[in-house]
Amino acid sequence: MNGRHGSTQFKCTDCDYVTKLKSNLKAHINVRHGSTQFKCNDCDYVTKQRRSLTTHMNIRHGSSQFKCTGCDYVTKWKSNLKTHKEISRHGSPQQFKCTDCDYVTKWKSNLNEHMNGRHGSTQFKCTDCDYVTKWKLNLKTHMKIRRHGSSQFKCIDCGYVTKCKPNLKRHMNVHHGSTQFKCADCGYVTKCKSNLKVHMNGRHGSTQFKCNDCGYVTKWKPNLKRHMNVHHGSTQFKCTQAL
Repeated sequence: MNGRHGSTQFKCTDCDYVTKLKSNLKAHINVRHGSTQFKCNDCDYVTKQRRSLTTHMNIRHGSSQFKCTGCDYVTKWKSNLKTHKEISRHGSPQQFKCTDCDYVTKWKSNLNEHMNGRHGSTQFKCTDCDYVTKWKLNLKTHMKIRRHGSSQFKCIDCGYVTKCKPNLKRHMNVHHGSTQFKCADCGYVTKCKSNLKVHMNGRHGSTQFKCNDCGYVTKWKPNLKRHMNVHHGSTQFKCTQAL
């Protein structure tokens, strides 16, 4: 075998095989060029790998059998028996049965979900809309999809807060629907106290904002500010001395 310092390589003297691992070369020699052979005592099968011979013996000539304790299933492979039990649900030391139907499971959590879904009265309700489900996971998914929690809608007449606009609307109709705020100076009527306040200031309020440069008068401060910017400019400097 030849080696190279810095990047050691192990080369096979019988072919072009090269590897950086000595163990790989040893395995290669035994498999490809080795004289060691493992022979089957019951037939002409020959292999260079002991594991292959073991597998062959179990399949072709082996007497070992793995039997299912829950049915007549028999296999020469332990892994196959394990898979069979998982699929067929045989051999479980404990089974959880539904008292209302024939449902049986190995998992207590599955039985709980089954009971809630099929027979249970438990309901998971969304606090922000009318969504109702028997599954907690479904409610969690609903909350993520609907994105409840990102916004809040507040009632202007009380402390009610919700993340869903329809809920606020329903709250207003139920709790404040009969209440009406009437304007004492005209026929204006509203269910919202804040709306009446805006109306009073806008239509009948005594407060006035006057322009110092002309005769413009308004009840709205933003209107005066806009008027000043449009008609008189944002900043003016006047001379206080006569020429």
